[in-house]
Amino acid sequence: MTMKKFFLTVAICVVAAASVNAQVVKGAEAQTLRGPYETNRLFDNVFIGAAGGVNFYQGEDDHDVKFTKRLAPAVQGYIGKWITPSVGIRLGYYGIKTVGVSYDIISNPYAKATAKAVDAKWGTGYKTEANQNYVRGDLMWNISNAIGGYRADRFWDIAPYLGAGFMWNRTTKKVGGKYHRDTELGVTAGIYNMFRVAKALDITLDVNQTVVNQRYDADARHHRREFIASAALGLAYQFKNREFSRAHAPVDVTPYNNKIKDLNKLLEDANALNKKLQSDLDAEKAKKKGGETVYVPGETKVVPSPFAVYFPLGKSTLTDAQKNSIKYFVETAMATNKDRTFEIVGAADSATGTPKINDKLGQARLDAVLNVIKSCGGNFKISDKNLGGTDEFSKTDKTLNRVVVIK
Repeated sequence: MTMKKFFLTVAICVVAAASVNAQVVKGAEAQTLRGPYETNRLFDNVFIGAAGGVNFYQGEDDHDVKFTKRLAPAVQGYIGKWITPSVGIRLGYYGIKTVGVSYDIISNPYAKATAKAVDAKWGTGYKTEANQNYVRGDLMWNISNAIGGYRADRFWDIAPYLGAGFMWNRTTKKVGGKYHRDTELGVTAGIYNMFRVAKALDITLDVNQTVVNQRYDADARHHRREFIASAALGLAYQFKNREFSRAHAPVDVTPYNNKIKDLNKLLEDANALNKKLQSDLDAEKAKKKGGETVYVPGETKVVPSPFAVYFPLGKSTLTDAQKNSIKYFVETAMATNKDRTFEIVGAADSATGTPKINDKLGQARLDAVLNVIKSCGGNFKISDKNLGGTDEFSKTDKTLNRVVVIK
């Protein structure tokens, strides 16, 4: 079997798999899962297998011998894991023997170990026989799942693979008092067929071709590389958990992010308004010598207008800037109008929180402002009222209801 014939076989199997999967998906779409799939755990989708079959060595002079005389027994044992429904890895041992022919009975140890005498010709040369050993790792691609989607109950799955590993031949008998051994690196391409006969059990058919250096059979005269074809029939057991599930769609958090963004915007607007009020207050307090009014507590009469202190959402504490603003209002408007009764109203935003929470929050804001007024001293006529949750000050901009108003 040449490499051209081998890869032609692979191509035929790929086309066959695509055809089978197209028919399966068309007839039972509801049973087919498309990715993405949930990530499996370390010991999920693990399988072990064993198989027996034949090796077919393709050395330099082996073509001179009949096909049937070149077949040798083969065994394999392996453990693997499907990382996804389409991608898997496998580690295994592959043996037992290789059989070939050599014209060199003198220097070829594998011919010496089997030929009893020069006249013991086998075909057109001398029979060579070796104990074959191959430890190999494979990367597998399940084209049935890749093309047709994952199905746990599919009868036939096809998985081409590429592998590489460590190979060594050894003579079956001692030559010159010891066993001869040749060691090489091998590269393998193959097709792993899985026929499901039970939930956890597959019948397997593994067909592959291995490339190895020509020195592997102790004949190194013509070709740079030689080949070993192998076919083995066996069983593979799937450990639990042995199936894949489709990943759930991610949660869309966009509405929550938009809500947070809106709340942050309202808070920014409230802070900007508070900053503007503070700026206006600072401008009123500025003293210039060019004829502008200079406010002197107790001397300059000020006609009071409503004064507002705004609070962030859920807060009742005052900043230093807010405390200074209240004190300035006391020293100017209230101190020059002691005959007037000032009404102080506390409020919260009815659009957020519960009535109980808003009532408590409105009173806390009212108390915070009253404490600053009391710290300024003086006998002022005050009437206070807590509105709790309300939209009295604005029905559109809810931030304007988180306020204490002095009027």
